[in-house]
Amino acid sequence: MGHNLPADVTYVDNDGNAATSSKATLGDIFAPAYLRDTLALCASFFFCLMVNYIGILLIPVVFTQSGFERPAANRVLELFNYGGVAGAIIGAFFIKRMGSRVAMLGMSVMAVVVGLALARMTVSAPASFMLMTLMILGGALLNGVQTTMYALAAHVYPTAIRATGVGTAVGFGRIGGVLSPSVGQWALDSGGASGYFRIIAVTMSVAFVALAAVKRHIPRVSAVTAARPVAAAQRAN
Repeated sequence: MGHNLPADVTYVDNDGNAATSSKATLGDIFAPAYLRDTLALCASFFFCLMVNYIGILLIPVVFTQSGFERPAANRVLELFNYGGVAGAIIGAFFIKRMGSRVAMLGMSVMAVVVGLALARMTVSAPASFMLMTLMILGGALLNGVQTTMYALAAHVYPTAIRATGVGTAVGFGRIGGVLSPSVGQWALDSGGASGYFRIIAVTMSVAFVALAAVKRHIPRVSAVTAARPVAAAQRAN
């Protein structure tokens, strides 16, 4: 990764809370030291994956019901996913510069705002420039939060229980994904396109609260770099 290291370098997990057992269990990630973060991550994955699948699965339906031809509705989904690719890359960049708390909570708030703005718009063919811009931005923000959540989950847990912790959070996320068609269709049937976009805003609001509850967010890179000389001096003493 661009670092010059001696050939005989050894790697040590310096996390003092690392599990001592060779085989991690669910009890390890629900222990008092990790309980809050585990619950917050499970809720974050549940609602964020739900809202992403609500977008991916139902955007063509929403726009077809709003008068778009099928190819045009599929084009909206395509642009939404292009935004998602950009959001994953940009989200990683901002986490490096600002840390995950500021970056992920900021993206979540912006996603809520975009959802509310879309709920107030009239969705009709042909698509306006503003409508398409908000759809691309929405895809970037939703997927930006979702993809960087994996890095956050990996950061929360020490090596010995990391796979168990991340796997459990992702498992809860998949449950949200399974429920997403029913939730999205209910919102669409109840309130049309406006109701559909409102449920996106509501779901991301809950994801914001869950992410805010995580204690062990990823620090910005400059903070980590500054801490290394101090840690090295402490070990030397």
